[in-house]
Amino acid sequence: MITAGHRFGFSTIVVATDLTHSGSCALQYAKRIAQLHKSKLIIVHAIDPAGYAFPEGAHKSVASDQRELDALRQIEEEIRDDGIETHSVVEAGVIYECILQAALDHQADLLVLGTRVITKIGRAALGTVARRLLATAPFPILTVPLAADSNLASAGQWQNVLVATDFSGASLEALDRAQAIVGRQLVVIHVTGDPEGSSHRRHLEHLRYLAPFNESHTVPVEHVVTGGEAGQAIAEQADRLRADLVVLGSPIDELNDEEFATSTVLQVISNVSCPVLCVPSTRDASVADVVNELALSH
Repeated sequence: MITAGHRFGFSTIVVATDLTHSGSCALQYAKRIAQLHKSKLIIVHAIDPAGYAFPEGAHKSVASDQRELDALRQIEEEIRDDGIETHSVVEAGVIYECILQAALDHQADLLVLGTRVITKIGRAALGTVARRLLATAPFPILTVPLAADSNLASAGQWQNVLVATDFSGASLEALDRAQAIVGRQLVVIHVTGDPEGSSHRRHLEHLRYLAPFNESHTVPVEHVVTGGEAGQAIAEQADRLRADLVVLGSPIDELNDEEFATSTVLQVISNVSCPVLCVPSTRDASVADVVNELALSH
């Protein structure tokens, strides 16, 4: 059964920042979670999102730019003044590899990545980095849009949580994580490709088995099965719920250019106004199959 609270903590958080200013939304969001969980915060310098268009590295060494180093020191001082243990990493090279390696080196259990981009080339290139990280990172990745700046108080204390499942191992892992961190209202959604709706009842029973109604505690669970395009349907439900957080399973394989436009995860990240927590699968595929078979037999 689901219990209200936050059973999942984060001991080490890595946040990627472009150093445009210390008040960037992703950095502020990561700071808020670090304060709540008494986490160590590792700041990884990343070039401006538009620079993600050069995924093989920046044209100049980031470490050689004294102004950026000075800005990083100022950010560190501000974070320490807030009582947060912090450390910074400044590297040049293949951007997503630098971020991933820093997170692995510091044994991070959460990576925070901002999605504050304006230009078309910036969005496309940021998606390139995000999809590579999502397919390779063994820890959850929290993507933070600029709109989340208006609701920093919910960071790490997520009240209204939407979790989407396609019954894969990764999405079952996402469901576990959502159940553990939700504070007030949990909505579990499955989007089916069945336009006639003939399978909706069966899928609804499946959802209720995997995430039963919480009768003895304070967190109600709503189960939603709907048809349509998955990314759009999930974004619409997030708006309806006024979700503080959307939780998804990370894709197992890196998406190619053709799959990029149709990726449910990337569509949700691009279209919702709240942060998205992408959870990698630690389940064996056969275990997920057994869980689903049990659910379908009820």
